[in-house]
Amino acid sequence: MLGFLSKLFGTKSDKDIKELQPLVIQVNEFFSQYATISHDELRNKTKEFRTRITEFVKELDDEIDSIKEEAEKDETPFDKKDELYNEIDKLEKERDKKLEEVLMQILPEAFAVVKETARRFSQNETITVNATEL
Repeated sequence: MLGFLSKLFGTKSDKDIKELQPLVIQVNEFFSQYATISHDELRNKTKEFRTRITEFVKELDDEIDSIKEEAEKDETPFDKKDELYNEIDKLEKERDKKLEEVLMQILPEAFAVVKETARRFSQNETITVNATEL
C-alpha cells in the first residue's frame, strides 16, 4: 500500500529534490562564473556579502539604535522606556525577517563561492593567498 502511494504522490525525497532544484541551478550558474575570477576576487566575495547584508538591514539597525539611545537616557520616564523597549523588540523581529530574506538571496552565490574554493583547493597542491582583515 505504501509503495503504491509513494508512486502516486512521490516520496518526501522526491519532493525535497523538486523544491531545491531551482536553488541548485542558481548555484551552478554562479559556480561557472566564479571559475574565471582570481583568488583575491573570490575572497572578496565574502566582504561583498557582508556589505549587502549590512545595507539591507541598515535602515532598521539605525532605527533600533536611535530608539535604544532614547531609552537609555536617564531622563526618559520608566513607562516610556518600557514602550521603547517593546518597539525595539518589534523592530528586531522585523530585522530578523529581513535578515533571513537577504541571506536567502545570497545563499546561491555564497554556496557557489564555497564550492569554487573547495574545487581550487582540491586541484592545486599549493595555493598562495594574502591574509585580509575581516
